[in-house]
Amino acid sequence: MSQIIAGIYEIQDQIGAGGGGIVYLGRHLRLEKQIVLKADRRTLTTKSEILRREVDMLKDLSHTYIPQVYDFVQENGVVYTAMDFIEGESLDKLLDRREPISQPQVIRWACQLLEALSYLHGRPPHGILHGDIKPANIIVRPDGDICLIDYNIALALGEDGAVRVGFSRGYASPEHYGLEFVREGDTTASAHRNASRFSKYRRENDGTETMTMGDMKTETDTDAGPDASSASSGGSTVGRRSVKLDVRSDIYSLGATLYHLLSGQRPCQNAAEVAVLGPDVCSPAVSAILQKAMNPDPDLRFQSAKDMLTAFLQLHKKDKRVIRHKRRITAAMTVLAGVFLLGGAGAFVGLKQLEQLQTARALAEYSANQLAVGDVSGAVELALQAIPAGKNMLEAPVTAQAQKALTDALGVYDLSDGFKNLDTLKLPSAPFKIAVSPEGTYVAAVYLKEAVLYETESRRKLVELPLQNSALSDVVFVDNNHIIYAGEKGLTAYDLETQETLWTGGAATTVTLSGDRTLAAVVFRDEDHAAVYRLSDGKKVKDCSFEGRRLPVAVNDIFADPADHIFSLNEEGNLLAVSFSDGSLTVFNLEQEEDDLILYEESGYTHFDGGFCGPYFAFTANKDSESVFGLVDTEKAIYLGGYESNDPMMLQADKNGIYLASGNLLEYFAPDTLEETELAYTAGANITAFAVDGSYVMTATDDNSFSFYDSGANKIASEMCAEGCDFIALSCGYAAVANRSETSVRLLKLESHEEARLLTYDARYRHDEARVSPNTGTAMLFDYQGFRIYDMEGEMRAEVELPDPEHIYDQQFVRDGENAWLEVIWYDGTVRRYRAEDGAPASEIRGEAPREDLYEEFYTKRYRIASSLHGAPEVYDIKTGRLLATLEKDSYLTYVTEVGEYLVTEYISAAGERYGILLNRELETLAYLPKLCDIVDDMLVFDDQSGNLRQCRLYSLQELVALGEAYTKSN
Repeated sequence: MSQIIAGIYEIQDQIGAGGGGIVYLGRHLRLEKQIVLKADRRTLTTKSEILRREVDMLKDLSHTYIPQVYDFVQENGVVYTAMDFIEGESLDKLLDRREPISQPQVIRWACQLLEALSYLHGRPPHGILHGDIKPANIIVRPDGDICLIDYNIALALGEDGAVRVGFSRGYASPEHYGLEFVREGDTTASAHRNASRFSKYRRENDGTETMTMGDMKTETDTDAGPDASSASSGGSTVGRRSVKLDVRSDIYSLGATLYHLLSGQRPCQNAAEVAVLGPDVCSPAVSAILQKAMNPDPDLRFQSAKDMLTAFLQLHKKDKRVIRHKRRITAAMTVLAGVFLLGGAGAFVGLKQLEQLQTARALAEYSANQLAVGDVSGAVELALQAIPAGKNMLEAPVTAQAQKALTDALGVYDLSDGFKNLDTLKLPSAPFKIAVSPEGTYVAAVYLKEAVLYETESRRKLVELPLQNSALSDVVFVDNNHIIYAGEKGLTAYDLETQETLWTGGAATTVTLSGDRTLAAVVFRDEDHAAVYRLSDGKKVKDCSFEGRRLPVAVNDIFADPADHIFSLNEEGNLLAVSFSDGSLTVFNLEQEEDDLILYEESGYTHFDGGFCGPYFAFTANKDSESVFGLVDTEKAIYLGGYESNDPMMLQADKNGIYLASGNLLEYFAPDTLEETELAYTAGANITAFAVDGSYVMTATDDNSFSFYDSGANKIASEMCAEGCDFIALSCGYAAVANRSETSVRLLKLESHEEARLLTYDARYRHDEARVSPNTGTAMLFDYQGFRIYDMEGEMRAEVELPDPEHIYDQQFVRDGENAWLEVIWYDGTVRRYRAEDGAPASEIRGEAPREDLYEEFYTKRYRIASSLHGAPEVYDIKTGRLLATLEKDSYLTYVTEVGEYLVTEYISAAGERYGILLNRELETLAYLPKLCDIVDDMLVFDDQSGNLRQCRLYSLQELVALGEAYTKSN
């Protein structure tokens, strides 16, 4: 099946059908992404102006946990709704399989659903009701987050002037059922006065009840006439009466849905007969929230989604396992005294501590989730909440999970150079584009009808600016303290320091600046001309006609900016390069029109990138699986050449050079010689976006990750995004990442940890391990090829190549008091030792050939650790021989070291990365130690493999808590 709707949506396959219509899987041809098309079976009779108002309201919606509506289109008498395709599985499928769903998971989904409802209910002018919340309308994405589908799209469609609302028995509120019938014989004048225009009910294929009604008022409709129709049902007369439907109806349905998820049972249809969930199903606090949400009386429910969300977010504060209030402690002690008298003190304390341990583990998990999305502040706060205050005997001991969560959130053992998570910046809706100022002082995000600017270091919101109602609207930094943006009143220049508007020009959406920052060229949506403004005073100095051609603009430009065209000024501002919707590409000479350069009069290319570098204009053009790169000398009007590729290409150009990404390779072309230099290689993933600033490069790839590279094209860090990395920005030590689905921007900062540096070595020297001599006077860097020895000033003292390296079995750096050496073992049994201070040979012996399975045993005072090449390391008690634990399964154990009361195990991952794990006496993980290379005198040594050895000591729990509290106060 393949059908094109409205010239932009392609129907690919039918994926569902119901009483309201057919659901298709499709593709948005401009955005190159999967979508869902719902074909409505009903006749469209709503007045066009009312429909358009409703359509615009739904198209304006943008939230992480609801699908994006692209458009409503009518073709051949069928109305299609185009919206996001949500990958995943509906919750009713999990319930059908009777899969157990934990309370923490339900709480997480509840908070996400309530965020979505708060957004829908708060939309102007009167809010949007969902009307049919149930497990079948909630999708669990592959990353574990949810999406609330089928929100009231019917608001935009009329059936005989009515609005259609669906509801399902057991999930619907009492006021829904109140619409269904009036008791036989209830034909009083009062009933007629309260009659509404509700007239039809029918059962959909999926069992959903459907009612139609004339409007969606939040007050009782009393203006219906006495011409109430009736329907026959077993001889009963069905009357019509009004009902109050408002946000509390959605609150009830959500409560019923959560009830089903926790209990495995659909709630009773009669709200007054719904059984209270007991402690065997969920905690009393959660049960109380559901009771309130499902109260038969709407006035006794939560009055808004925000109120219910607050109740969930404050669970840990209200839970007696977490509260530290003095009055609560006093009450607990009073109870404890009574329990002692009854002889049950031990059981009571044990129960309290067990509850605290469960809460602490849940908070630690939440902290890790927040850190995974870059929310450092939230991660630190949650980790601190997981650690008891230590003020009374009822408190459980600190869990290993809580200490690890706090350690990870603070990043105290991550001493490598690179961009580290600073925080996440919350937005009202998902962004369309982001930017960082030239000096990294500010970050800007464009979202629906607005732009917001934050100070990067403090994360303080600086200003919100109203934009044109279009995702095409640009915000561009002129310099670090001034921006030009597509304001709702026209092109606007703004001073960030004084927070004052400098001048305002004509209407604009797309904006580009000359390289010397003296001129701005703008175009408004798809108008057939551009205007050029002087930045110093806002005077329009030039109009540029496109001779009837237009920039490509999506049918619904409120939703997204495909960013698939060129609109670029050169350094001096006298040349303007523009690509058009017909595939043509022209370099306009703004001073001599007769000298325009027409590169394509028309073509099949649908995506262009390009820019100026000195006298050169570089561009890429893409269509389907074909891409082309071209280079033009604008002074000589000569096409210098280029090449084609099957991989998509992206290009940026400025006075510093030309940057070209093709497939998994990013290259730099020097502006004078055009010599190529590799900047980044992304292996098995293709580059989807990149940013370059000074010595660092940032890439986003189609495996939903982003990475940083140093000046030598070495990858220094990589992280994952839950929904992809649609937008990235990099400037002066700050980086920002966002995507079209999440209402936040992740902010990162370059860290160097100069205070922890032990020594600096030549970063070009390849090695596997680095070890420090006992007196910390020298360090040895080694692999199977050879080794180098550096002193603490970074001077190389010795360099040795090892003989017959392809037959080396193993290497071990050995310390014995003040002496240390590198022990190298060959497969033939030869063992040579090299002194750590100068690299000189110390001894050579010939013994038995080593085992080829790389089996090793490590011993501490309490443990024997057995490690083989293909099995996970196992820890045994030395005295009893009993197996105590299994360590990391997917990495190879290299060293085991006792440090005071702790144990540090070191590993090589399958990807070749070295790291350590800090364990307590119970062999529980307390900290992850990235790039750990050595331990000397209780000091941890880290090798970033980029020219630096750094060191730090182990932090106590008290020190970690103090650091965490200091962090929260400063943020």
